Amino acid sequence: MYEQLYSRIQQCSTIGVTSHFRPDGDAIGSTLALGLALQAMGKKVYMWNEDGVPARYAFLEGAEQILPLPEEVPADLEMLICVDTGDWKRLGDVSQRLFAEFPLIVNIDHHGTNTRYGHVQVIEPETAACAFVLFNILREWGVELTRPMADALYVGISTDTGSFQYGSTTPAVMHAAGELLAAGVDVADVNRRVYQEVPYTALLMQREVLNNMVVEADGQLAHYSMPGGRKAELGVGLEDTKDLVDVVRVLQGVRAALIFEDLEDGRIRVSLRSKDPAVNVAAIASRFGGGGHAMASGIRMRGTLEDCRAQVLAATRKELGYE
Repeated sequence: MYEQLYSRIQQCSTIGVTSHFRPDGDAIGSTLALGLALQAMGKKVYMWNEDGVPARYAFLEGAEQILPLPEEVPADLEMLICVDTGDWKRLGDVSQRLFAEFPLIVNIDHHGTNTRYGHVQVIEPETAACAFVLFNILREWGVELTRPMADALYVGISTDTGSFQYGSTTPAVMHAAGELLAAGVDVADVNRRVYQEVPYTALLMQREVLNNMVVEADGQLAHYSMPGGRKAELGVGLEDTKDLVDVVRVLQGVRAALIFEDLEDGRIRVSLRSKDPAVNVAAIASRFGGGGHAMASGIRMRGTLEDCRAQVLAATRKELGYE
């Protein structure tokens, strides 16, 4: 599988790499690591993301190469590689329009709910991170990992395993992390930048969640809802609302945690997390057109905040055995 992809890449001179909107560490790390590796292989590479690089990952060397999407497809582009994106729609509206008819799209991912879009697919369901898939790909291709590539892969793997706390952290993942350290990753520096430096506005948002979260189902379900306009009232931005679900997930006794956010465009964003393998939030998300992993999934659905919340909470209570 990796050899077939390598063969197709060798036939191309110019390649684009992109990932899902509102990118996390795995999306940015995977985009950057693969982009830098392709450059090392002598390819001209475009790296794109509809929402750009979050500030917390801007320290990665080469991250400035990840640009907003162009107004039209570059004339010399021969292949588009989508990483860490389980559904074509997750690339964003601009990407869907630009690349709707593009003739060679590669789908590299690790989500069990991947919709199998694209012409070439390398999908390893429930693998720890897309960056881990890419680590194995680059190793098999014989690519020598530079420190910037290693940093990007480490950030992708670390963030998608909850800093190596989730059940997806296998011995193979830890061996990979060790190889990345050997390639030059400064763990203390990377962890400080990613986990230990939070803007004041993000702390304001966390306080908002803690003050207004709801705990029910005998303490097994916790959730918070952000109505339209609330971000503006607090003076916070999109980046400050990322990972909020982890604020309620850590509560003792909670098996499922959810965040509902009114995006003010007719859609509601739902983040779902589970702490119990018996509670499959991917199954819940799939009922509403979402997807992800069994213990970490997301949904974007149309409707009012009240209606969407009622529907998803009812499904979650049922999964917990409370309805």
